[in-house]
Amino acid sequence: MTARTASRWLWALLGGLLFAAMPWGAQAGSELKVLATDPAPDALLARQQPFFVRFEVTSAAPIAVSVSGWFKGSPVLDNGGTGTPARLAEGGIGVVSFFYWGEQPTRIDEVRLHLTDARGANITEYGFPVALTWLGDDAPPREPAAWVREWKQASATGARDPAAPQHGTLRWLALAAVGLAVAALAASRWWRWRRRRARVPVDDADRRE
Repeated sequence: MTARTASRWLWALLGGLLFAAMPWGAQAGSELKVLATDPAPDALLARQQPFFVRFEVTSAAPIAVSVSGWFKGSPVLDNGGTGTPARLAEGGIGVVSFFYWGEQPTRIDEVRLHLTDARGANITEYGFPVALTWLGDDAPPREPAAWVREWKQASATGARDPAAPQHGTLRWLALAAVGLAVAALAASRWWRWRRRRARVPVDDADRRE
């Protein structure tokens, strides 16, 4: 294989690997599925008691998921609070939560999950019906669901959701291969340049002799 042929192969390999490593999923549609809620979607909640939503989202690019409560088509914002949006590198399983702390009962009939990209631009949103009421009393002791406990423990240690699938390995491998391909291409071109410099030109005077 000549140096020129090897260079062409390296360029083709580099192009293919760059295409594989690009976040093309940012333009593709993202899908979300609600896996569970805690408590149930028709519960009576005490003041400041969080309502947790566990979901799975399909996306090939970084994505953030936030949550809000709605009643008769309008967001319920007064006396409310939400947890930190779930940020997922390439989709997976996440948890979001919100609550209300007013002294008067607060009702909502819909929960919406909002999906945004890494720049904060809206992608889409998903809603599901509920019949939730936050009362004006403080929350009595209550044992959360097992997946809520696991999520809290994982969040406290900075780990992922224990049940979340692992993503991103292929992309990291592709990026590493791109680096190797670039290094090999640079070495090939440097070697060709050295070979040209090493050639001894024939002087015109020597030709005449």
